[in-house]
Amino acid sequence: MMFKKIFLLSLVGFLSIQLHAQQAWTIYNNINSPLPENSVRAIAFASNGVKWVGTDYGLASFDGTNWNVYKTTNSGIPDNSIRSLAIDAQDNVWVGTFTSGLVKFDGTTWTTYSTLNSSIPDDFVRCLEFDTLGNLWVGTIGGLGYFDGINWDIYNSSNSILISNNIGSLHVDSSDNSVIIGTINGGMVFKDGNSWSHFTIWNSNLPDNTILGIDKDTTDVIWLSTPAAGLSGYIGGIAFITFNTVSSAIASNSLTCISIADDQSIWAGCNDSGLIKREGTNFINYNTINSGLPDNYVQVVKVDDQGIVWVGTQLGGLVRFDESLLSSVSAISENTIFNLYPVPAGEKLYISTQEKLMLVEVFDMTGKRVLFQTAFTNSDKMEIETASFKSGNYLLKVVFADGSSGSRKFVVKN
Repeated sequence: MMFKKIFLLSLVGFLSIQLHAQQAWTIYNNINSPLPENSVRAIAFASNGVKWVGTDYGLASFDGTNWNVYKTTNSGIPDNSIRSLAIDAQDNVWVGTFTSGLVKFDGTTWTTYSTLNSSIPDDFVRCLEFDTLGNLWVGTIGGLGYFDGINWDIYNSSNSILISNNIGSLHVDSSDNSVIIGTINGGMVFKDGNSWSHFTIWNSNLPDNTILGIDKDTTDVIWLSTPAAGLSGYIGGIAFITFNTVSSAIASNSLTCISIADDQSIWAGCNDSGLIKREGTNFINYNTINSGLPDNYVQVVKVDDQGIVWVGTQLGGLVRFDESLLSSVSAISENTIFNLYPVPAGEKLYISTQEKLMLVEVFDMTGKRVLFQTAFTNSDKMEIETASFKSGNYLLKVVFADGSSGSRKFVVKN
């Protein structure tokens, strides 16, 4: 009997370690980490795996363990308010600021390009993208810049097809170095060498003249995040296919950013409903109610080469999301050898079974264990307090006195 108890406790411990060695959702904020500010505006990945994070009050680098924070008080960075980031082939970090232009950091020296010492169109830099030649496209609120490290080419409404100088997003096609320009209230523009193409709501079925994020999948569809019309894909000619709350199951039309993973799933952030994933023809929504996401206002999303989704929120800090760990919890097989009531649960959940219970665990859908309770009476019924649980989906796991176990999902509405 003693051996059986030891084996059972070891088994339960092993399962817990397997499920919780790494949570699916990891939150970094200015309380639990050196992150300088909880409003995360920009994320970029260096070739050595270091994540660079731009916030409203400082720049940070994170290697998975160690943080470095750069502010005007401890470095040569001229502005604490970061709006965009890009990293070149030499792992130099290029920083777009709110009021002080473009900054290059080579690990030692900070070099600033502003309207005071260069031809940059404006000191508010919204977006940055490198081409395959190492030249930098710079999107500002006063026009588009192209910088080779020495010389600037400037494009605006007075010398190009652009009808808005406020550049909201950029994407460079690595196959031909053509650049796709998303503007604020001026539609989308293609620049391929000396050739320009312009798409607006007036000359195509582009659904919104403001484009806040651009990425391209392997089938050459260009995907756009728009703040008023949802997710749109450019499929050629003047044709766009759009997914909004009327035409699809997408959770919001107010999209702020976009990133396409290596598996071609599309990740988009929005300003009211959290994080959206498009996988095939399906949409999945992660928000503060049904997941570990700390804030429904997502300002930036980037997927790294390991498939980890990095999310910058307005108030909740930086989020690391490993969906594969979430799936491992969600995919635990259910059995029906016990019953749960009421469904959905409110302040209490009751377990009823013909077998003798030994212990109960409850996990939220991030994989975090939120309850561990032993059935001291060795009874076939148990009452669980769920009044403190947030509304959402949970997984209940039971271990019986004979060493067998089972699991079922349930919903709490409080």
